[in-house]
Amino acid sequence: MARKTTILLREDVYQALKEKAGGRNVSNLINKILIEYFSKKESMFGTMKAADISDLRDHRERT
Repeated sequence: MARKTTILLREDVYQALKEKAGGRNVSNLINKILIEYFSKKESMFGTMKAADISDLRDHRERT
């Protein structure tokens, strides 16, 4: 099922999409890009791997 929505794009982004997809297929290209992005199942908060306790060290100042 398709939903109709309004998005705001910078002019240069819109022109690049329009050149790549053509004027009438911009929506399809945006959908394809978003599906690829969200199907990666990676965190949106960066690419750092989760650390376990064995990786931790004591960082106290030595006096």
